[in-house]
Amino acid sequence: WNEASTGVDVRHLPDVSPPVGNGTTKFAYPATTAMSFNRSLWKATGNQIGREARALMNVGLSYSTFWAPVINLAREPRWGRNLETPGEDPYQVGQYAIQFTEGMQSSPDDPRYIQASACCKHYVLNSMESTTEPDGENENRGAVDSNVTQQDLLDSYMAPFQDCVEQ
Repeated sequence: WNEASTGVDVRHLPDVSPPVGNGTTKFAYPATTAMSFNRSLWKATGNQIGREARALMNVGLSYSTFWAPVINLAREPRWGRNLETPGEDPYQVGQYAIQFTEGMQSSPDDPRYIQASACCKHYVLNSMESTTEPDGENENRGAVDSNVTQQDLLDSYMAPFQDCVEQ
């Protein structure tokens, strides 16, 4: 597993000789890219990330599955990772997930094989790594209680994941 929402994360690559360095493209945060409302841009971004991922896999410097795209909704300002998401609208985020994933996984040069496998993350309701509040209280993914209504859970938070998987 490796990160790839804004490009293949090379920080976790094994030491090689000669060094690989930062040889992958760094793309804009999904929050910025999604503001374009340009589906072909979303797909092209995913496609280039998938192409670079495949190249690294072919030379043994990466794996085949990537944590990308991040499709939580940007509705919780304390979460701290809202730049990684395409936005707060379930429909737009779902459409972004579809295009990015199709681009990352499918190569127009060789449609028979998957370039790299995408895994939409973080499954529903803003997985919080860790943060410390101004009063010193520490919040983390084991202690944060994301209370939402059943309707908001189904209509908003789960919808982008359903789009990503089904479409």
